[in-house]
Parts: sequence; structure tokens; C-alpha cells
Amino acid sequence: MRKLIIFAFIGFLAQLIDGSLGMAYGVTSTSLLLTFGIAPAVASASVHLSEVVTTAASGISHMKFGNVDRQALLKLIIPGSIGAFVGACF
Repeated sequence: MRKLIIFAFIGFLAQLIDGSLGMAYGVTSTSLLLTFGIAPAVASASVHLSEVVTTAASGISHMKFGNVDRQALLKLIIPGSIGAFVGACF
């Protein structure tokens, strides 16, 4: 239970910084998790998973408010996905 509270507090603080600056979520949360004694592999996995969720929420919000050019999005989905996969593999 203690680790869950620590994760929630660190996530809240990192998202607060990221929301105000527009960057540094990963740096802030990873640094704080390592400071609280979380293993580096667990810290990295936690940060990447939470970034996926928060980025998806932001993307859905932008789509709802009409801030996304759907034609450009459709043109970029396939090459962007392929590039992300190849980049992650190599």
C-alpha cells in the first residue's frame, strides 16, 4: 500500500510539472522513483506505461475539441507506427 501511495504522489507531482512546463514528465518521475528506492527497471516500466496512458488521454481530448487534422493523422499513422517499431527494435 505504501508503494501505491508513493507512485500516486510521484505521478501527481510529475504530471503537475509536465502540465505547467509541457515537458519533463519522464525525467521528474524517474528521478523521484529512484530516490524513493524503486528499482530502475520498475521505475522505467512505470514511467513508460503512465506516459502511454496520459498521452492517449491528451490525444483523445484534443480530438474531441477538434484540434487534430484527421487527414494528416490518417496519413501519418502507418509510417509513424512503422518508424516507432523499427526505432524501438534497433
